Amino acid sequence: MADFKTIETQEELDAIIEKRLAREREASNKRYEGFISPEDHKRALAEVAKSFDDYKKAHEGDLKTIEDLNAKIKDYETDSLKNRIAHEVGLGYEWIGRIGGDDETTIRADAEKLKALVGNGPTLLPTKNMEGGTEGNEKDAAMRQVLNSIKTPK
Repeated sequence: MADFKTIETQEELDAIIEKRLAREREASNKRYEGFISPEDHKRALAEVAKSFDDYKKAHEGDLKTIEDLNAKIKDYETDSLKNRIAHEVGLGYEWIGRIGGDDETTIRADAEKLKALVGNGPTLLPTKNMEGGTEGNEKDAAMRQVLNSIKTPK
C-alpha cells in the first residue's frame, strides 16, 4: 500500500481519469480496427442505392426492347400458323390476311368459315395467256394455243 497516493485536488483527479480514458479508447480502437464506421456504412449504402438506380435506368430500354421483340416473335408465329392452316384448308394466299384469331383453334375455325364463304373460285393456270396475243416465234404461238385451249377446273 505504499504506492497509493491520495488525490487532493480536482486537477489531479481529472488527469488520472483522462489517462484511463485514453488507455480505454486505444484498446477500443485496436479491438474494432478494420471495421467500418456507421457514417462510412451509411455512405456506402447510399452509393449502392444510387448505383442500383442507375442500373435500373440504364436497363429500362433493354426491357422495352425485349418486350418489343417478344411481341414480334408472337406475330411471326401467328402469321406462320395462319399460313399453314390456310394451306391445309385450301385458301389462296390472298385470303391469309383476312383470317383472324390468336391460337390454332380460332384460326382454323375462321379459316374454315372463310373457305365456306369464298369457296374454291376459279383457279387460273399461271401459263395461260390471258391477253390473247401471239407474239414470238411459231413454236411459242403453237404452245400458247395449246395452253389456252386447256379448261380450268371448277
